[in-house]
Amino acid sequence: MRREEFPNPAFVRRRWKTLNGAWRFAFDGDNIGKIEYPMEIQVPFCYQSKMSGIGTDEYHENVWYNRTFTVAKEELEGEVLLRFGAVDYTAKVWVNGEYVGRHDGGNTPFAFEIRKYLHAGENEVTVKAEDSFSKELPRGKQMWGQKPQGCCYTNTTGIWQSVWLEFTGKNYITSVHITPEFDQNRAKLTIRAKEEKNISLKAELSLGDRDLGEIMITPKEGKAEGLFTFEEFGPEAVFKLWWTPEIPNLIDVKVTLFEDGKEIDQIDTYFGMRKIHKEGDKIFLNNNLLYQRLVLDQGYWPESLMTPPSNEAIKKDVELTKAMGFNGARKHQKIDDPRYYYWADKLGLLVWGELPSAYDFTAYSRKRLMDEMYAFIQRDYNHPCIISWVPMNESWGIYEIADNEQQRNYARALYYMIKGEDDTRLVSSNDGWDQIDTTDFCGIHDYGITPANAKERYADVYEVLKSSVNFKPVYARGVEYNGVPILLTEMGGVKLKSAEGWGYSTDMKNEEEMLQYLQEIMKAVRGFKNVQGFCYTQLTDVMQETNGLLDADRNPKVPLDTMRKIFG
Repeated sequence: MRREEFPNPAFVRRRWKTLNGAWRFAFDGDNIGKIEYPMEIQVPFCYQSKMSGIGTDEYHENVWYNRTFTVAKEELEGEVLLRFGAVDYTAKVWVNGEYVGRHDGGNTPFAFEIRKYLHAGENEVTVKAEDSFSKELPRGKQMWGQKPQGCCYTNTTGIWQSVWLEFTGKNYITSVHITPEFDQNRAKLTIRAKEEKNISLKAELSLGDRDLGEIMITPKEGKAEGLFTFEEFGPEAVFKLWWTPEIPNLIDVKVTLFEDGKEIDQIDTYFGMRKIHKEGDKIFLNNNLLYQRLVLDQGYWPESLMTPPSNEAIKKDVELTKAMGFNGARKHQKIDDPRYYYWADKLGLLVWGELPSAYDFTAYSRKRLMDEMYAFIQRDYNHPCIISWVPMNESWGIYEIADNEQQRNYARALYYMIKGEDDTRLVSSNDGWDQIDTTDFCGIHDYGITPANAKERYADVYEVLKSSVNFKPVYARGVEYNGVPILLTEMGGVKLKSAEGWGYSTDMKNEEEMLQYLQEIMKAVRGFKNVQGFCYTQLTDVMQETNGLLDADRNPKVPLDTMRKIFG
């Protein structure tokens, strides 16, 4: 199945061409470089996946891709961008035999200007991907070994998100960030172009088939900023404008770039008028109290691993999540396909954006994490569904944070970098345990909760904060709770006894026992005082981890309407 839809709905350029599909492919175990291509691979699926057409878990640090593509003469009048959604881990790129450049970072997008290397007619692109089992890389749930084990899964090497061409003017728009200023009933647009001389920009806003208006913006000091106020929407009509999970209104924005008065580039994007903030120990969405009902979502498929098999499969996951009664998902240890966030925006699902962890604490791992977090924010800034960033999880890669001031300072540095780039969302600095004082909320991971002990265990959540759960202290040594919102951000995780693999708690004998457990445990959790939400582990089975509410093929283990009554 070829992924032919436009890869990033939040930044659409109308003149484009997919490079997904069949590429020539080769392993390069000896790192020779000049090689033949004995195989064919289906991009954007990694060679370890069945949908790639190869489907082997053999370990190869160096792999090569090659294909031809055609461009018309008129497509060469401006610039041509060669875009990659993600290549794990280092990508080196050649066009018609000329070296174009490299990119380090397995989870985030990059692009090269390639017009000068092209000619009308047939052209050739070659990509070398370099990957390893290094624990210094932000690898998330990818096992640092050939076989998946514990809660880590099959490794992903090479191209795993879409590849495409975009055709622009010689000058073109490079980014559009839109910040809803909710309380002022307006939005701030920040737009950047390749060159800032002799240009102007027009932003046209619409909601459905209704035109809202437009503004003209002229760049100053390297950037173009403008404010759009929704004047006609008074207090009695703002619900028509707001984005919420129940009414996910999306405001479309068409941005046009003019140079000396001539239209030379255009981008279609969108945003949502929504606000997420905390006051004391409460979290608010659009100034209304928010109780988060989240599910942990790993984002893996049996046949395609980290790459969604299709746009329809992404949409189905979001639909299933909502049908089960959840109002959000914690996208765990994965910077997902941009279309996941699009469907969450479109259908109304809150999302936590989580940075894949590295598992060593070195100068290299620190830089890589910082760079990927920055790129994550830049790519997905406009998505209203994303309400929280999670740069660290359970002290992975910062194992000594309980006592080590350098590791605490690094977690703080990530927090402040994120806030410096995006102060519109919440941040959980080190979710789960060994939490520090620099965080927007306290996230507790507790798989020891049962229907029998829940009421007593959480009779006073403030006593829980002073203790340990899962044999780990909630707070790092010497750090005390400082009044932030408290959430139970991992819990549950039971599996059916008949299923192979493992879960986090006692196996359920059958579906009836699982249903009874879910009803009793969630009734207890929903009654925990001073807890602002929960995250149930997990959405689907993944390989050896069979504690999903759905199996790996997305079949419910308990009827959907019953789960909706439990979690909704």
